[in-house]
Parts: sequence; structure tokens; C-alpha cells
Amino acid sequence: MSFFLAYRGLIGSLFEVPVCLTWVRGNDVDGIVRAFGGRPDQISEGPYEEVYEAYEMAADEGVVLISPVEDWIMTVELTRYRGAGRDTLRSLSAGGEALALAWTGELDAAFTYAVAGRLDVSFDPVRQMTDAYEAEYVEWSSRYGITRAQWQEDWRAAAFTIAETITGVSVDQAWKDGPHLVLRIEDADDDPDEKPPLKLRAPQQELLSGHPRVAALAGALPVEEFSEGTVMVAQLALGAAEPWEQRERSLLDEAQAAIAAGRRGATVHALQAALNVVADQFAERATQVMPAGVDLDHLDPDPGAEWGRLLIKHNAVKTLISAFAEDPYEGVTLAIRHARVATAPTRKQTDDYRLVGLLETLAFYVFKGYSP
Repeated sequence: MSFFLAYRGLIGSLFEVPVCLTWVRGNDVDGIVRAFGGRPDQISEGPYEEVYEAYEMAADEGVVLISPVEDWIMTVELTRYRGAGRDTLRSLSAGGEALALAWTGELDAAFTYAVAGRLDVSFDPVRQMTDAYEAEYVEWSSRYGITRAQWQEDWRAAAFTIAETITGVSVDQAWKDGPHLVLRIEDADDDPDEKPPLKLRAPQQELLSGHPRVAALAGALPVEEFSEGTVMVAQLALGAAEPWEQRERSLLDEAQAAIAAGRRGATVHALQAALNVVADQFAERATQVMPAGVDLDHLDPDPGAEWGRLLIKHNAVKTLISAFAEDPYEGVTLAIRHARVATAPTRKQTDDYRLVGLLETLAFYVFKGYSP
């Protein structure tokens, strides 16, 4: 019997109330507890029925059922639905995969799949059973054996079939009756959602003391999407590539303003295209004057040579381009990669290279929730 047929006859009896389920691979129980805003000391063992205690708790409290199943860890929530949050799924999937399926009594529903910290797909599974279905998600579902007709027949069975095809985890009565861990997030006065304090090494703390702007940023974390920190990364790279011509400066200033405003997607496509033209021109000019035998994989650009200055400029512009990635953490990570190349040649003369590394630590803390 296919997964779909099995789930069609089973889901109603397994989940008689709305629920949020999350499957995670590549993380451990402690990591999941932190992602859900809890603490390890709030875990106990218990049956599935204890998840219903969430209905008796305050809005900022909750119960999360945690079930390790082979390589995956599955969670169940009846309130809060933190496991379906996009930021939570990015964090949970950083070292592997995470998938969430959630619905409410009003049939507000979401199906989201994340891999390596990025959202691969996210859509409303209820919508796929209606005439307003989205062809791209129906086509995506077909990779896992689900057809348009099956979405129309039973959207929950279709969604659970995809989940089991991806994870290999069977959600059935045996799973429900089996052993579980129960995370009770209580004592709101303890603020379990608060991140652990930022930890910096002694050289990083010393570096902060000489750079008040970065120190102010570090003292104000977490900062949503880290836009200010990403601008700082870009400015360090652009400063290493000075001087700029006036026509270039105007474009670079526009890009920095867009990054600071958190603009992404279609709103910056034209700006990205213009920046790509400039970056490609620098790379092409560098190639034309580069001496034979230069191994860029093991050599920093030489700021004393024309080809080196051009490559520094190329990487500085690529820093701006990278910052516009749809995922803000991916954007700042790629920007840092190019900024490192741009600032590395003068790392013995200035703090810029070390500041880029410090900003990488701050970005990791903002998006991952703990110090690297």
C-alpha cells in the first residue's frame, strides 16, 4: 500500500487537533531545544498525551514533543508553532535538513523544507487542493510521487507522503505510542528565548576597544538581518580598494544604501546587474595584465601591482553584489568571503582584515543564536 493511501486513512485519528510537526536531520536534541527556546533542564520523558498540556500554559510558554527516529528528530507542537518559523528552520537545517508541516483550525497551513540553512521550498498545502493551486509546487511535489489529483483528494495525506519520502520516518500509531522526550518551556520570567551571551576571544575584545562603531554594533545584538554589520563588511572591502572614480563611487554609494535598507530580490536586480558589469570589467582588466604563473589560489592580490589592485576592486564590488542574496545570512557570509580577499593584502598594516573576521563572528551569533 502506498504512503498516500496509508496516510489518507490514518491522519484523522492520529491528529484530532491542529498541529505543527517538524523533522530535523543533522542536529541534536540540545540544538533543537535551543531553537525552540527551551533549556536542557526542561526535558523529561513522557507519553504523547503530555503535549496537550500546552493548552493550559501561558502564550509565551509551551510543550514540544521530541522524538528521535534513526537519523531524524521529530517534534510536535500544539501551540506556538515555532518549528514552522522560517528562521527556526534555517537554524535547524544548518548542518543538514529540516521540514515542517503545520495547520490551524482555520486551515492556515504551511509546508516548508530547508537544506543547509536555506529554504528550498515553502508553500500552502491547502491551496494545492483548490483551483488556485500553484503549478510550481505541484510540479515540485511530483518529484516525491504526489500528483495534482492526490492534492485534491487529501492535502494532508499528500503532505505527509512527501515528508516520509524525504525523511524515511513513518508517522503512525506505533510512533505515537512510542517513547518521547517532552520539553516544557515554562517560567517566562527566566526568558528562555533569550540567547546565550556573545563570547569573544581576548584579541577580538581588544579589537573592539579600538573601533567604537563595531563595538556599538556588538553591544546591540541581536540585530535583525544584520544589515548594519553587512554594510560595515562592504565598507571595509571598498576602503581597501580605494581610490574609486566618481562614476563608480555613485554606484557604490547607492548599493550601500540599499544594503542598509535591507533591500533584496526584484527591487535590486537592476542595481546588481550594474554592479556585475563593473566587477566583470575589473576582473577582465586584471586578467589582461596578470603575469604568467600567478597562482591566485595561494596568493593574495598584490596591491603594489596593477593586476592586484584590479582584483581587490573586483572583490570589493563582489562584496556588495553578494550582500543582496535573498537569504540575509547567506548574503553576509558571501560578502565576507570577498571582503577577506580585498582586505588580506594589507592585514599587517591595518585592522580591516581582522575586523571582517570579527563581523563574521557577530553575524554567526545573530543568525545561529550562539557564539561560534
